Amino acid sequence: MKISDVLSLQLTNCQLPGRSKKRILENISQMLTAHLGGDGEQSETLLDNFVAREKLGSTGLGYGVAIPHCRTAGVKKIYGCLAKLTSAVDFDAADDEPVDLVFALVVPEEKNDEHLCTLARIAAIMQDEQSRQSLRQCNSDQQLFDTVIALERSTR
Repeated sequence: MKISDVLSLQLTNCQLPGRSKKRILENISQMLTAHLGGDGEQSETLLDNFVAREKLGSTGLGYGVAIPHCRTAGVKKIYGCLAKLTSAVDFDAADDEPVDLVFALVVPEEKNDEHLCTLARIAAIMQDEQSRQSLRQCNSDQQLFDTVIALERSTR
């Protein structure tokens, strides 16, 4: 599954605010819920799912990158949300570095293979120093979206 299959411009944010991991996850939950046409209750459920997944182990990869993900009932396909944060936050990453790039995934409960494939594609991009640098230089949602799609094409 390609990043372009799960990410849209509407789920790309070049200036996502938040001063804590929980606030970032809350903002991402609200973005995703709004995109899916949900309500506040669904946003809370999504946030709870992200927080529960983080309790199993941080999704902070290191190098200022996190890939929070969770399984959620009621979604039919995988949705991604890419954000460049307005300020780096502690995400309990293995390298203890704060996170400023977040690529979140919401996955239907039955899509395990697609989930793993999508995580691998995102990780391949985010683990590359030049790719991270390119994403950090973006100044608009459109530029951030176009950059990650181009990076995926160049890493195949």
